Amino acid sequence: MSKGPTVIFREIADKSAFLALMMRHWGSHRMMIGSKLYDCAELPLIGMFTAEGELLAVASWARDGDIAVLCALHSLKPGEGAASRMLEAVKSAAKAAGARKLRAMLTNDNMPALVFYQKHGFRFSGLYIEAIDAYRAMVPTIIKTGYQDIPVHDALELEIEL
Repeated sequence: MSKGPTVIFREIADKSAFLALMMRHWGSHRMMIGSKLYDCAELPLIGMFTAEGELLAVASWARDGDIAVLCALHSLKPGEGAASRMLEAVKSAAKAAGARKLRAMLTNDNMPALVFYQKHGFRFSGLYIEAIDAYRAMVPTIIKTGYQDIPVHDALELEIEL
């Protein structure tokens, strides 16, 4: 795991701020990963906190057989390594729970996340053309444009061996 100041990982019971953040950024707290729908409101939420109690990053993940799916990973302190440390904690927890791979799904506009995951060893495992368009028919609040006003249509799937 990355070195840095001492942090504490613990489950967050009140997800209201996290769910509001997901609605602001993605337009939904439900995530389609592969062909399965995950609702972050129903999944455990892990937070990474400073010793003083400041929230640095959050993650929500679930198991699907021997695959762990990362439903959300968000740093509240971009550029300070919080997301990397949170990802390492999720990887460790998923491996301890018996998962052999960790999967993440990104929209076609999310260039920062694409760079982040590849730098952390993730590899492409799927491309779902117009998946977000199809999903938007079920959840109309999903954003239509994302990073740098790129239209959001497709989903990219990445995985890493644990």
